Amino acid sequence: MSCEENRVYYADKSIIKIAKIVVGLFILLTALDGYNFQSSLMYELTFISNSSCGLLLLLDGIVSLIRKKALPAILYQFVLPCILTVFCTVFFKIFGWFDFNFSGMFFFMHGINPVLVLAMFLFTTKLELKDKKDYVRRIFIAPAMVMCYLLFDYIRFLITGNLVYGLVSTESLTFVKAAIIGIVYYSSIAFMSYGLLDLKLYVQKKIEI
Repeated sequence: MSCEENRVYYADKSIIKIAKIVVGLFILLTALDGYNFQSSLMYELTFISNSSCGLLLLLDGIVSLIRKKALPAILYQFVLPCILTVFCTVFFKIFGWFDFNFSGMFFFMHGINPVLVLAMFLFTTKLELKDKKDYVRRIFIAPAMVMCYLLFDYIRFLITGNLVYGLVSTESLTFVKAAIIGIVYYSSIAFMSYGLLDLKLYVQKKIEI
């Protein structure tokens, strides 16, 4: 690689790092502004997923600039299922299944930010797999964060009698039904994580990151 090519290469890398910081700040600010910087509803998955993704991108960009080393890609694999679950509200809204809030900053948090995070994961991160076991392990641990949120929601339901979003009837929500929902949801997220992992590996082969 010539000196000129070397300068272009590192310039491109710096642009990617700065892009992470800019996108991370944008997502973080939309989440904080959407919730009016008040903590009363910040337990919602919409806020948690958006703020987590924004903070991750921001920190990844800063760390990459300072230490010349990106944060582990597995962190993106933890937060992606959360924010892509939030993205599903778009389909609930389109088909009239549930009336989620899309006004103001919630339009970005529900419909735009998830796409931004997915794009940043696919095109600006580098995924390094140790072996086949690591590949399989990542698929099954990727749903960990969103499953922890479901557990929180269920515990909150036992205390308050209400679910965060109310997508399931609380009157018939027994422990067995909650467990079945958890198993089905975990399986769905693991399958999605498998697809995202393969997509990421495909993109990574096509472009130099």
